[in-house]
Amino acid sequence: MRHLYFIAIKLVEWLLPIYTLLINKPKLKLFIEGRKQTLLLPNLPTHQKRYWFHCASLGEFEQARPVIETLKKKDQTVSIVITFFSPSGYELRKDYALADAVFYLPLDTPSNAAKIIAKINPTQVIFIKYEIWYFLLKALFNQGIPVYLISANFRADQKLFGIFGAWLFKLLPQYKHIFLQNKAAFELLQSKGLENISISGDTRFDRVIENAKQVKANEIIETFKANKPLLILGSSWPKEESILLEYLENNPTPPFKIIIAPHDISINRIEDILKKFKTYQPQLYTNFDANNAQSILILNTIGHLASAYHYANMAFIGGGFTGQLHNILEPLSFGVPVLAGPNHQKFPEANLANASGVFFNIINAAEFELSLQKILENDLKAKSIDFIDASSGATDLVVKAIF
Repeated sequence: MRHLYFIAIKLVEWLLPIYTLLINKPKLKLFIEGRKQTLLLPNLPTHQKRYWFHCASLGEFEQARPVIETLKKKDQTVSIVITFFSPSGYELRKDYALADAVFYLPLDTPSNAAKIIAKINPTQVIFIKYEIWYFLLKALFNQGIPVYLISANFRADQKLFGIFGAWLFKLLPQYKHIFLQNKAAFELLQSKGLENISISGDTRFDRVIENAKQVKANEIIETFKANKPLLILGSSWPKEESILLEYLENNPTPPFKIIIAPHDISINRIEDILKKFKTYQPQLYTNFDANNAQSILILNTIGHLASAYHYANMAFIGGGFTGQLHNILEPLSFGVPVLAGPNHQKFPEANLANASGVFFNIINAAEFELSLQKILENDLKAKSIDFIDASSGATDLVVKAIF
């Protein structure tokens, strides 16, 4: 299987630039050009302590961030290097202040693995959540460099545990240690004979707690909300917006204000939302007019969602109908109960929140309406915050064990 994997990676390496020339996909261009620049950069100087954090994208960075910040507080002399796989992570965090360098991770070939290890010269490597790069890990293990996996989550239905994933599974015992999010993942790996494992929890809980403490006031959102409850569609996809639209058709004067913060804020996407909700005269955040404030505000910017959650009473989080559930922990950290679609089996935090009574599973507009009514009739703020606080502490466990 590893030979087929190598062939597939090489095909991607050869064919992707050609494909990019044929279509106009800015993210693909960043994906290719960013990796070229990484391999052209000079090697970093040898450092007594250099910790390399690899994050697939922005979500994994948020899991790494509390560990990085705690580590830097513990020892300001350490060197931090961060690599990303996706442009969405790299482009937003390439100037992260605590990192000495931020790179794209090259595609996983033996030659690229050798080059990136030589370039970074890491003392230790910390991968986040799911990351298993065959040739890179083999090279790190062969050089005796300790590798950790933190905030990891494994499920029995993953290909890793099937016949075709056995070649990758053999890498797991070679990690220095694997810090798992929950008991189910621990019992699964234990049943497979792994001993280098422990339950730490998810470091994102610590991140959202810290983020909630640092949130800034937002006069636009405060003015828009006025004295009414506030519903936020956070990182919404078309399905969540369609459910909201159906709800509004049955309840044209809802007892709350609405902020729609779409996952994709491209011009076409924003125009589509404006057209979809035209009847309700939505305003754009960037063109907000307090004298003409209606019931819907569209957040067409990046960086204001956290401050919006600060004012919210409930949040309908996107991705729950596609299996790509977005961050539910951020609103919960502000005491905001969440609603989301039913396809969230891959996200243990959703199951935990559901068991704690602060997560509402939504299938259609009727369930959406019933759940909103329950939230409006019951103050779940303290319960939501307690859920986040009870699940915190993973960062300290990881830092104490690794560093």
